[in-house]
Amino acid sequence: MAKLEPGGRVLLGNVVRAFLDAGGKLKYRPYKDRNGKTNWFVFGVRSDGSESQVYIARNGEPKRFRSANAILSYHRSMFPQDEGVFVPWLRGDEESSEDDEEDVEDTS
Repeated sequence: MAKLEPGGRVLLGNVVRAFLDAGGKLKYRPYKDRNGKTNWFVFGVRSDGSESQVYIARNGEPKRFRSANAILSYHRSMFPQDEGVFVPWLRGDEESSEDDEEDVEDTS
């Protein structure tokens, strides 16, 4: 199990909706898993531009998605009034620093 970042600012999944109601936004950051597949970590972005990674409250794992469809579903549940969401991808020459991340189940 991945540990929460010591001393870092984190956002637990069970308070994301309150964070958004207070004016926060969500950002999805792509990375390659150890099998070379693109996955996305979730970050909360405050009005001052600072970011905090979102973690699952029940197990302390970083919240991640394995597909763009999962991001769309999650984002739609958080922002039903939005008309869309930006889902970034990695260019072919970009490498991930998350090589040692373990696969976890889809959290959508």
